Amino acid sequence: MDDKQGLWLYSVIENKGALAVDIMGIHGSSPVCIVEGDLYSAIVSREPLKKYPLERNVLLTHQKINEYIMAKQPVLPVRFATLASDEDQIKRDVLSNEMRIKEFKDAFDLTHNKNEFGLRARWKDLDPVFKEISTNNEKVKKAKEKSLEERGEKKHLSLIEVGHIVQAALEEKKTELTHEFEEELKPATFQYKHHKVWGDVNIFNSSFLVEGAKQPIFDSTINELVGRYEDRIFFKYVGPIPPYNFVEIVIHFNEEVGR
Repeated sequence: MDDKQGLWLYSVIENKGALAVDIMGIHGSSPVCIVEGDLYSAIVSREPLKKYPLERNVLLTHQKINEYIMAKQPVLPVRFATLASDEDQIKRDVLSNEMRIKEFKDAFDLTHNKNEFGLRARWKDLDPVFKEISTNNEKVKKAKEKSLEERGEKKHLSLIEVGHIVQAALEEKKTELTHEFEEELKPATFQYKHHKVWGDVNIFNSSFLVEGAKQPIFDSTINELVGRYEDRIFFKYVGPIPPYNFVEIVIHFNEEVGR
């Protein structure tokens, strides 16, 4: 392990008095601690000063530490693998920097009394979905009827075309469901972001910033969707988590360290 050590930044918090922290850092060899400024403080741990690849276990530990701090008070997540050379650099370039202080204030104003939640949806079984498309979609029905009339190479090309039309119909169905989910959840949402989904089985992946007072409405809407589609769709609902998709503090120190 590299002998040269720096400080890994996890998040920024408001100074609200003493904060007890009892958790280990990225490598489990250094405790998480606090670098204090006048208005804001940085959550850090001492780690090897080097470049870090985006590894799942390290990323999950980074997130776990932010969630631990978030359980005590709100956080502004700092980009993964941001490292400073020492406390003085953090105090000088981050916690005492007027532009940074304004950035932190604006971010805390945005996320005040709000939490991030994530919702994903995927088909439990694609066979009934494809069967429904083949039975009810007029374009698919016509393409399949046409393929029955073809022979040889034309039949082969016709079947390929049927496959393309079925795929397009599946994507259209996923788009319709995405619109339905988002429209139903929007009234209880302050902001939301839709993320790209990959593969036939995945339907929906969005992040929501929800005010505390509206969380019961948001939860109730999620439960209604789960009940409505329980035979067809599996939902994964996570949160509250730090507002990674709505706030990310990006810090570039002078030294070429971190990611």
